[in-house]
Amino acid sequence: MTRTETRRIGKVRRIIATIAACVTVAGLIAVCAITRPWTLIADMTGPDRTGKATATGTHASSGIAVDVSTLRTQPVTTGVLNAETRLGGTLQYDEPSEFQPATGTITQLPTPGAEIATGQQVYEMDGVTVPLFHGTRPFWRTLQVDVPDGPDVTQLETNLQELGYFKAAPNTHFDWRTREAIRQWQTRTLGLTGDQVTGVFEPGSVALAATAPIRINTVTAKLGETNVSPGTYTGVALHVEATLSATQAATFKAGDTVQVILPNNTTIDTTLAAVDQGGQSTGKDGQVTSPSARIDFPDQTQVASFGATSVQLVIPNTTNTNTAETLIVPVTAIIASAGSTYAVDVVRGQRLERIPVELGLVANAQVQLTRADGLKAGDKVVVS
Repeated sequence: MTRTETRRIGKVRRIIATIAACVTVAGLIAVCAITRPWTLIADMTGPDRTGKATATGTHASSGIAVDVSTLRTQPVTTGVLNAETRLGGTLQYDEPSEFQPATGTITQLPTPGAEIATGQQVYEMDGVTVPLFHGTRPFWRTLQVDVPDGPDVTQLETNLQELGYFKAAPNTHFDWRTREAIRQWQTRTLGLTGDQVTGVFEPGSVALAATAPIRINTVTAKLGETNVSPGTYTGVALHVEATLSATQAATFKAGDTVQVILPNNTTIDTTLAAVDQGGQSTGKDGQVTSPSARIDFPDQTQVASFGATSVQLVIPNTTNTNTAETLIVPVTAIIASAGSTYAVDVVRGQRLERIPVELGLVANAQVQLTRADGLKAGDKVVVS
């Protein structure tokens, strides 16, 4: 091929490349005219629902056209929002205590959950009923005529009096009246006969608890065992225990109003019986107790049917004295903006308007608005 022919072929190729480039540019212009990609860029850099600065550094503006039918909204209301604390609590019995070991062979055991009153059988030992007596002092000695006076005699006579066997006022002296009361008790309650009816009281003949009645918590012994405790017991009264934070424990005090929400959603209005700051050693690897609150129920019929179960507590904030009505919106309507400012999006026809607001109290997933220019009760705010 000659040099002239080579130049001619190169010139043709350049012309073809130029024509192709022109066609490509024309095609791009046509696509842009149809798709308008600059609107996509504007959408990507425009305002967002959170009210934060966008890619262009601007904030959301009011009057944004939207399809309001796709938005979740809630109405603005008015009222008094009182701050309160909601806690989970446990309806429970006191901590269980253990019975003293049986001095003979256990021949019958109680049933867990059974409630036992003074004089009723707790278990059976050597075929003889072991009834419940109550008192704070353990019976440590045999009691009979001529025994030295002591508070254990008073405790014995008190129980015998409750059962109708001791007719005088309980005192520290064991005399013939105490002996005769024991004889009647041995015959009628324990079922003893003949020489077994001695009028002498043996410490192991009763199961002693601090108070009566009691509730059997667990049975730990087996039939036929000797010198073992039959099990554990609690009182029959239910109370509520709730774990607190350190701040809550420092804020609440005994006597504060509290509402207990029971499992069937009924409520009991009462007061805190005690607030424990915690910090006591548990005896386990340096652990300490947590702060807690306790609620007692003088009328046990209010809670007895529920047994041990979970409940909810509502404790009003007694330091809140605000009684003025204000606008109230759901917490989920609040939009956090830059600089610790807040706003809500309000539906205005087919458009959204963003209104700056100032927040007050927050309670029960609602928030009080102390300032919201242009917002009124009944307006629909967007919630997330």
